[in-house]
Amino acid sequence: MKKNLIRLLELLIVISAAFILTACGKIELTADDFVEFTDEGYDGIGTSKAEFDYKEMLKDVKDKMKDERYSAAKKILKNVTLSPETAKNVSNGQTVTFEWDIDDDDIKELEDECKLIIKFSDVEHKVSGLTPLKEVDLFQNLDISYSGYDTIGTIYYWYGESYVSYSFDKTEGLSNGDTVTVTASLDSWYTGTYKDLNAFMAERGEKPASLTKEIKVEGLTELKEYSPFQSVSLKLSGMDGAGEAAIATDWSDSYYYNWEYSLDKTEGLSNGDVITVTAVAYDGTPIEEYAAKYYGLKITETSKQFTVEGLIVLAGTIEDIVPEGLEALTEAGKNAIVDMVNGWSTTDLVSIEKLGTVLGYEEDYWYSDKYIPYVYVIYRVTTHNDTDGDVEFYWYANCSNGVLSDTGSLMIDPASSYDTPLNHYSSWWGVSGEAFYGPSGSLYYVGFETLESLYKTRFEDRGLMIKENSVDLGLDAAVLFPENNEGEAAEEGTTGT
Repeated sequence: MKKNLIRLLELLIVISAAFILTACGKIELTADDFVEFTDEGYDGIGTSKAEFDYKEMLKDVKDKMKDERYSAAKKILKNVTLSPETAKNVSNGQTVTFEWDIDDDDIKELEDECKLIIKFSDVEHKVSGLTPLKEVDLFQNLDISYSGYDTIGTIYYWYGESYVSYSFDKTEGLSNGDTVTVTASLDSWYTGTYKDLNAFMAERGEKPASLTKEIKVEGLTELKEYSPFQSVSLKLSGMDGAGEAAIATDWSDSYYYNWEYSLDKTEGLSNGDVITVTAVAYDGTPIEEYAAKYYGLKITETSKQFTVEGLIVLAGTIEDIVPEGLEALTEAGKNAIVDMVNGWSTTDLVSIEKLGTVLGYEEDYWYSDKYIPYVYVIYRVTTHNDTDGDVEFYWYANCSNGVLSDTGSLMIDPASSYDTPLNHYSSWWGVSGEAFYGPSGSLYYVGFETLESLYKTRFEDRGLMIKENSVDLGLDAAVLFPENNEGEAAEEGTTGT
């Protein structure tokens, strides 16, 4: 009885199953099982294509479908595609995802009308079988050479790959041992068609081993050390305190003509002063760059200091004049005044007062580096006559034949020659030169009406360089050297009687 019951239960299960299949009448399928993949081309730029084989799918279920349902299913399935149709620029090992291109209405119709329940889910495919790209050394045929001198070298190059353009991070101003980076890129002739060099080469089944390469500079000629001052010296002239400087050369330097020299000070020089001389190329470019580029020279110095020495040291004070000579000049001047006034028939000499002594120098007209010393003794003369009464005027006696000794003392010899206003006036057609009319306008006097006019005529107009502290205390320096005068003695003058 128990065995019969078990047998009855088994029969009921089979009958129930058959009833469900018959009642549903639907077939379940997975679309992924009917997709074929094709991978072609080169690794990195290959293509991967997915195709839905709907015919194979229908072939498997044709015997289980009625003709009208089969035809309806075929009509829908033959238009089903995958997106993308073809995946491009793929590489081996890359996973590509394809999506089904079918709308929900078609899926519902397949299920309701054709009794096909088809599962459409994204399809993932791992690419394989693409041909590996051949690795190419883009720098193998690059011919590089160097030209010029160390520190200013230049790169030159030639190459055989017409589709490659090479750029250098530095092509000039190179030194031995420098590292230069070369970069390869697609020649501009092809950039309108291809994205970059990788894309161009991939189409040829190739890829660059590297797009950059570092090279080391070598073989540039070493620079020769050179100083632009090796034949240069200072040409000094003038006296100590008023010296002048210019560039001089012994012409032994064959490169001398390529440089220009400037001095930071050229005038008003004294022994011991330091002058800085700077050299530049004649065209204004830095001398280091010019010398290296055109002559292979390495400039060791662009400026040099020179110490001023050898300027003429002139007697600077009245005390430097040998007393015997100064006394002789003073006496000669007085005698000349006495003789002059005695020659005026209507005028008497009242007094002669020595105001002081001036020591100065004039530049020699023929030799610019030589100076002529002038010693002036200044007098105040008072005369009297019935026409003008007392007349006061100023006079001088000067000697310019002084000789400097090794110790800086100045010896003058008025017995040989000396000068006075008598040599610098004229009475023809009126009075001119170093003379003037008295108050009456009828008598004239040889000399100067004022001390200022003497100063202007004998010192200022002649360009006499008065040495510092060269005014005797007996001279009224405040008058002789007014405060607005720019002469050297203006600040050093003293007053006295």
